[in-house]
Amino acid sequence: MKPVDFLLIIHPALAVIFVFPLIGIVSYYSWQTRQRRLALANKEKSKIPPIVGTEHVKIGRWLSTGVVAITLFGLAYPIGEDIIKKQLWGTNFFQFIFLILMFVLTAVSLYFLHNAREAKWRGIFATLTGMGIVILGCQDNVFRRTNEWYN
Repeated sequence: MKPVDFLLIIHPALAVIFVFPLIGIVSYYSWQTRQRRLALANKEKSKIPPIVGTEHVKIGRWLSTGVVAITLFGLAYPIGEDIIKKQLWGTNFFQFIFLILMFVLTAVSLYFLHNAREAKWRGIFATLTGMGIVILGCQDNVFRRTNEWYN
């Protein structure tokens, strides 16, 4: 393997190390939260502590932040490779600035999403973050990669 090929492995490794365990933790807390709510709805005493719902929300925020951050990291490699290969700063300066601004604005909206407390602002920043990921993911070089390693 060439040293540049290790950049292709970092994105999936981060997903396996950080995101997959968080999926399990969030799923477990969501199940506990549901069991507690069902017990309370049936007027039964629940052995599950009330803090489980708060922990579910807190770790769920970390999960969503991790998924978006790792997706941005995964998109950075093919887009950055295309920027360097085509030297966009000299040939198509508008597209170069647009791509850099999309990465920055998506990361900033993710930060504001993580810190937003009102439902209205969480919706706005979630929409902006999602739009940024979709726009970056729809770039030509992301889906139409030709690499000798894959062939």
